[in-house]
Amino acid sequence: MSEISKAQKFLLFFFLFFINFIVYFFSWLFFYKTGINSLPMQSEDILPSVFTSISIIKDGTIYVDNYYQMMISKYPQPDDSSLTPFYLRKIGENYITAFPLMSSVISLPITFFYLLFDSSMSWESVYFISHLSGSFIVALSSALVFYIFYNLLKSSLKKSLLLTFIFSFCTINLPLISQGLWQHGTVQLFGLLAVIFYLKNNPFLLYLSLGLGVLSRPTFGLVLVILSIFLLINKRKKIYPDFDFKYWGLSFVGLIIPAVFFLFYNQVFYQSLSNQGYASQLDDSWQGNFPESFIGMFLSPSKGILIYSPILIFSLIGFYYGYKKHELVKISFWIVLIHCLVLSKWKHWYGGYGYGYRMVSDVIPFFIFPIWFMLETHFERIKKIVFGLILLSFLIQFSGLVFFDSIWHNAYDTGFKNTSWLWSIENSEAVFNIRRVLVKLGFLDKACEVCLPEN
Repeated sequence: MSEISKAQKFLLFFFLFFINFIVYFFSWLFFYKTGINSLPMQSEDILPSVFTSISIIKDGTIYVDNYYQMMISKYPQPDDSSLTPFYLRKIGENYITAFPLMSSVISLPITFFYLLFDSSMSWESVYFISHLSGSFIVALSSALVFYIFYNLLKSSLKKSLLLTFIFSFCTINLPLISQGLWQHGTVQLFGLLAVIFYLKNNPFLLYLSLGLGVLSRPTFGLVLVILSIFLLINKRKKIYPDFDFKYWGLSFVGLIIPAVFFLFYNQVFYQSLSNQGYASQLDDSWQGNFPESFIGMFLSPSKGILIYSPILIFSLIGFYYGYKKHELVKISFWIVLIHCLVLSKWKHWYGGYGYGYRMVSDVIPFFIFPIWFMLETHFERIKKIVFGLILLSFLIQFSGLVFFDSIWHNAYDTGFKNTSWLWSIENSEAVFNIRRVLVKLGFLDKACEVCLPEN
């Protein structure tokens, strides 16, 4: 296909963003309004980011005091409703999110425009803002994926669109990350921006993106470290090879901006680093049962990457064939490996209440780059398998939109200390959903022992 103009590229970029946004948001809205899947919010983890964004727009503060009673009326602390819920921190007489702020900041345009038309502050408003924001962030990331492959890596239009489809609809970006204001979507966005500015040799914007990524989720610091190591050992990637001071000076300025922003809002609102939500979890949360947890990230029947997105098998193959042949594949290998190793020690390495491999979702973009290498070098030999696995992966993700409503977790989730439930095939999420279909068809009375007859 002949080269398209810059105007056509921009229109295509916008079109991809728009289509992804429409699919993400209206797929939820359809299943929600028809009652097929009546779960409006997949986790309390999403809640404080939405209310923080609302509070910034309506009250000019990140404290969510005006909405505290509303939050705990529906989502109290699970084990003791008299306590401050885990997703908030109490600072003096004020309440504040226990999670990073960047998702709330990114969602401000969506929140602002939504509140122009609906300022009722009902739960329905909260659900809509959450889904609109999640859809917006992941749709923008999808467009950036296309930009990287088509504009920077010079892949063909067909392959670039195919890779964008894999990222958008064959991973848990479809049924989970785009369906609420998670931190993970924001991390993916800044990760993709970092890759763009790494490939474009722009140190200021690279480190600005990396710094904002760390503010979005602390584990993104692993990406910052790995990319920095590659910059240090690969002189060819420096935009100013004869002026190291200037190059690293620009990098420092890019990184210091998010650092100053963090220190400012931490001092003004949190008052101490110990009040940051993750600070209290660092001592007692590294209880993952390695190496079972690491293997489970890839192969658990109900949480494994390769089980829920079988197309990512080609990521592992791409790492093998492309590690020594393309720098981006090598970078992706180390980011995926180190991220999975570190998160496998986290007690909720399987992602807690959520569909699929949530704890790995931060690095989904880095699973796509080795697939790009495979398509560039082996496409004709593997295309039938690729299209088959794309179809299978899409159907699995689509089923998450239809079925994921926490019933499976409520029935079988016994927590992180006894993880045998994560290895059961008979009671896996997929088999459980098949039983739910059989219940609807009248072949079974209920899908599990503790389930209601209609489930």
